[in-house]
Parts: sequence; C-alpha cells; structure tokens
Amino acid sequence: MTMYKAVGWYSQNEYMAGNKLADVLSKLQKEYPEPRRTSRSSSTLYIYSEPIKIISVASEIVN
Repeated sequence: MTMYKAVGWYSQNEYMAGNKLADVLSKLQKEYPEPRRTSRSSSTLYIYSEPIKIISVASEIVN
C-alpha cells in the first residue's frame, strides 16, 4: 500500500501523512489555512515556514 507524506524541503520534517494524496492535502489545508489578504500588495504571504514536497512511500507489510 502506498502512503503519502508532506515533508519540509530543507528540514525533512514530516508535516502530514495519509493513505491518499487527497487526505494529505486536506489535512495541510486545515492545519495551515491560507492567510487573508488585506491588500493587493501583500499577495506574497507565506503559508508554510519552508517549501513543502509531497512524497509517496511504500508502507511495509509485516506478518
């Protein structure tokens, strides 16, 4: 079974994990909602402290 993780680009810290890509993205959106813009000039606000990458990992089946 494939599992997905959202990890930090530089730190490799795991932000979220889930069985489906949609689960990971949904959890990220709930945990880190997009900030409201107060003006057009502040359109480059950061949501995360570093770039995030989504990776797929094969979970190990142990008998």
